[in-house]
Amino acid sequence: STPELFEYQPDLLHQLVTIMNPNILMSHGVPVVRTNQCAGEFVITFPRAYHSGFNQGYNFAEAVNFCTADWLPAGRSCIDHYRRLRRYCVFSHEELTCKMAATPEKLDLNLAAATHREMFSIVQEERKLRKGLMERGITEAEREAFELLPDDERQCDTGKTTCFLSALACSNCPERLVCLYHTQDLCNCPTEKLYLRYRYTLDELLAMLHRLKVRSESFDSWANRVKEALEQEEGNKIGGKSTHKNCTFQRF
Repeated sequence: STPELFEYQPDLLHQLVTIMNPNILMSHGVPVVRTNQCAGEFVITFPRAYHSGFNQGYNFAEAVNFCTADWLPAGRSCIDHYRRLRRYCVFSHEELTCKMAATPEKLDLNLAAATHREMFSIVQEERKLRKGLMERGITEAEREAFELLPDDERQCDTGKTTCFLSALACSNCPERLVCLYHTQDLCNCPTEKLYLRYRYTLDELLAMLHRLKVRSESFDSWANRVKEALEQEEGNKIGGKSTHKNCTFQRF
């Protein structure tokens, strides 16, 4: 039965060989839609949308992964989901976010604001996880440029997550590491043999967060001035005034 299949293989719906009768989904209240894609047309699937299809003849098809700024929380949710399933990641979500945060001046204002919200959540979680290590008596640490390592050398042995901000390692077991969600699974060596491998200090992460905040606040300031100008213009129209004031908005 299907429940037994999921118990045996929790990531069943991630496999390309899996398909489910749409009538069963609809009977359980799952929205189902279909479309006929013709030549030259694009079909966009939203995050976490299960989709399948088939060719009705000879076809050349191409799929492209892309995301908008509001995808970032969905990406973090996906990494959490993959970690529970012990499924390999396509790339490091933390690395993507931090690389954007490192150069906030290159981000457009909307993306800067979204990156700030995402970075804030990441930094808060990282701070909590590192605090847990300190409470266990793990105080040794060394910096590691994780992005220079092949993915198979920076994957959590337990959850298969691609580590970037940090990982726990053991001097007696140099071939292994785990993410900070699976610190109990590393090895049975004494605590003094364990150490943190980190990409940035917490102070550096907070500095990146601050620069993003400054950038995103410039967007909020600009948006508020536009809103006030529009409200004033609307008020003038309601009051019967027809004069128009020239407004200049500074670009950030």
